[in-house]
Amino acid sequence: MQKVGRNDPCPCGSGKKYKACCGQYHAGIQYPDTVERMIRSRFTAYAIGDVNYLYRTTHPDNEALVGKTEEEYKRETLLYCQQVDFTRLVVHHTEPEDESGIARGTLTAWYKIAGQPEDSFTERSEFVRVDGRLLYLNGTEVEAQAADD
Repeated sequence: MQKVGRNDPCPCGSGKKYKACCGQYHAGIQYPDTVERMIRSRFTAYAIGDVNYLYRTTHPDNEALVGKTEEEYKRETLLYCQQVDFTRLVVHHTEPEDESGIARGTLTAWYKIAGQPEDSFTERSEFVRVDGRLLYLNGTEVEAQAADD
């Protein structure tokens, strides 16, 4: 997990200081109003281990939450964040809500696990609005070249 100070570059790769980027969402000052901001803020939350933010921005129907208490989810997620060092993010594209209310975004995240070479995954994420706020519903891993289609 990364330790990020308020004036450090935001781990999401925006080029902004953490306090002017994802830090405002993590602190509850603002809420991400676009799919790209939600993707970036959740990536940064994984990078720094902000399990409270990840819990707040995950839809209750997400498979990581189903059948678990809030404490179980946070404990498992923190363990994951401690084992995986998220190093870089590219948001390929986003799509606004469709007729069924699902917004989408495609991203590639690079990460390192101790003792292993850096790796990455590309995901097509789905979000839905609940009480006006986007929540992460689910993600499907896709081939990296499909991200730019």
